[in-house]
Amino acid sequence: MNADANAQQRPGDPDIAERIKDEVRIYFYPKVVFLLPTLVFCFLAACYLQFVASDSMDSAADQTTQQVVEANAADNELPAGESVKSAEVTVTVIFMMIFMLNLVVMGFDFPSNRFIALIAFVFLGIAILWILSKENPDLLGGIGDFISSFEPSANATFYWVLTLMLSCLFLIILFARALDYWEIRPNEAVHVYGLPRHKKRYSAHHMRFEMEVNDIFEHMWPFKAGRIYIRPTNEKHQYVLDNVMNVRKVNDQANQILSALQVQVREDAEV
Repeated sequence: MNADANAQQRPGDPDIAERIKDEVRIYFYPKVVFLLPTLVFCFLAACYLQFVASDSMDSAADQTTQQVVEANAADNELPAGESVKSAEVTVTVIFMMIFMLNLVVMGFDFPSNRFIALIAFVFLGIAILWILSKENPDLLGGIGDFISSFEPSANATFYWVLTLMLSCLFLIILFARALDYWEIRPNEAVHVYGLPRHKKRYSAHHMRFEMEVNDIFEHMWPFKAGRIYIRPTNEKHQYVLDNVMNVRKVNDQANQILSALQVQVREDAEV
């Protein structure tokens, strides 16, 4: 009878292992992690300007050379170059808008959904003004002339360099996250930090564990980021973990672990 009871309560049982996870690790990141959209756009822009736009210019120049004499071919190279410059201007304007949005998200907290509509309205207004200034500068008068004269341009090399710099930054972030994180287990919470590794253990009994979505933009896909508060038992100090990715999933897993007390039963114990 004792053996049957021990077999049913043993932590290695598949049913218990499925119900109670062993542990969950909580990693938190600096604010610069939200530059990921800028990194992705820089890579796509570099590929587009390097391969698509340049190939279009080369094919246009080759076709012109075959159809006209050499004297006129030199004059027809200008439109191809202008088309590439137009592509660079368009890509650069989009880059500036994405980068500015990234800076706004990193610099301010937007706790309510109404800020999404406000930011979308502002960026939509800027886009409409820029399109109108390009299509019909006379419609906006002096403002249209000023906006139409604004033609920022960056070539593929600029985006390749920026992609390389941001990629190195993200590699450093991935390395640094392993130097400071939390492990939530059924019986304890472990704070792992430093190099070499230091571990500080806290009892999981009556531990305060809370989640907060402090920025609606940061909580959007693909980050789903949020803030987690950890206050160990009999501790006055509260740990605040900012920019935790997939914070709702992490919170659910941690609460599931903390709500269960895992007890190991010795095989020779008597019931």
